[in-house]
Amino acid sequence: MNNLSSNQNLRVRILFGCGGTGGHIFPAIALAQEFKKLGNEVMFIGNRGGMEEHIVQEEGFPFRAIKVQKLYRKFNPANLLFPFRLVSSLLESKKIMKDFKPDAVICTGGFVSGPVGLASIIMKIPLYLHESNSYPGLTTKFLAPHSRITFTVYDKTKSFLKKSRVQKVGVPLAEKKEKATLSSLTEIGLNPEKKVILVTGGSQGSQAINSVIEKTLPQIIKRDWQLIWQTGKQGYSNYANKFSNLSGVYIFDFSPLLSSFYRFATLAITRAGAITIAELEANAVPAILIPLPTAAENHQFYNAREQEKKGVAILLPQAELNTQTLLNSMDKILNNYDFYKNNLESLPPNTAKQDIIQAILKDLGKE
Repeated sequence: MNNLSSNQNLRVRILFGCGGTGGHIFPAIALAQEFKKLGNEVMFIGNRGGMEEHIVQEEGFPFRAIKVQKLYRKFNPANLLFPFRLVSSLLESKKIMKDFKPDAVICTGGFVSGPVGLASIIMKIPLYLHESNSYPGLTTKFLAPHSRITFTVYDKTKSFLKKSRVQKVGVPLAEKKEKATLSSLTEIGLNPEKKVILVTGGSQGSQAINSVIEKTLPQIIKRDWQLIWQTGKQGYSNYANKFSNLSGVYIFDFSPLLSSFYRFATLAITRAGAITIAELEANAVPAILIPLPTAAENHQFYNAREQEKKGVAILLPQAELNTQTLLNSMDKILNNYDFYKNNLESLPPNTAKQDIIQAILKDLGKE
C-alpha cells in the first residue's frame, strides 16, 4: 500500500465479496465505482453462475468466481455439500487474495461473503462490512466481530452487533447507466396532472401484490388515480391483455425506465428490500411496504418497520394484504401526504458511498 501524504491520496487495492441478491451486489458496485474514480484498483469475488457474475462484469469490473453453497435453515439435501463447498471456496478465496494482494476486503452480506470474509481474517487483511438490512444476516453476525468497521443503515442494527465497531451510513447507491429516461408522463400515456401510484414487486414481480392490485384496480381508477404497474415477467401477458388498453394504466414486466418512474410517483406500493427503500428515500416517495415473507431472517419486515417508525412509509404485512387494507393504507398516506413528504425531505442526503470510503481510507491510513 502506498501511504501518501493524505488519506484522500491513498491508493489501495480493494477486493469485494458479494452476491446472491441485488441488495448485496449493488452497494458493492456503488463503492467500487467510487473507489475506481479515486484511482484505486478493485476486484470482485462472487458465486460461479450467480447473478453477480453477470452484473459485475457488465459494469466492467474484474470478477473471480468461486463455488459457494448456501446453508438452508430447514433440512435440505444440499446442506450436505455445505462443509465441502465452504472449505473449497475458502481455499479459492485465499488463492485469489494471494494473487491480487488487496489492502482491504469489503463484504456486503449474503452467503458469498462468508468464505471471502473468512479468508481475509485468516490472512490478516483488513476486513470491512456493509449491512443494508435492519436485522443483520447470519454471515454479517459471524464476521462482524472480526471487522475493522461494520457499516449499517439503521440504528437498530447496532444492537445485534454488540461486539463490533459499527458506523451508521446508509445504503450506497450505484450510478445508473440509464439507456433511456422518461421526461414526461405523457410519453407513457399518462396525465401529468393526476396522482400516480407506482407498483413494483422487484425484477421478478410479486404474485401476491399483482393479485391484489388486479382486484383493487377498479377502485383506483374510480378515484381518478393512475397506475404504473411492474408485474414482472410471470403473469405479464395475462395482465397486459386485460388492462393495457385501460386509460390511466401503464403495465410493464421490467423496464430500463424504472428509476425514472420513481421521480413521477405520488406514492409507491413495493416490497421492502434495502435498495428499493434507498431509491424511495432518494426520490422522496412515500410508500406502502409489503415485506416478502420468505426473505432471509424476515429482514424485509424489520426494514419496513423501521421505515414506518421514521414516518416515511406504512408497513402492510402480506398476510393482511387485501383490497380494503391496501385502499386504507393509500388513503392514510394521501390524506396525510405533507407529513410523509416532509419526513422524507427532512432525511439527510445519501452520502453513504463517500462516507464509507473516507472512513476506510482513514482507517487504512493509520497503518
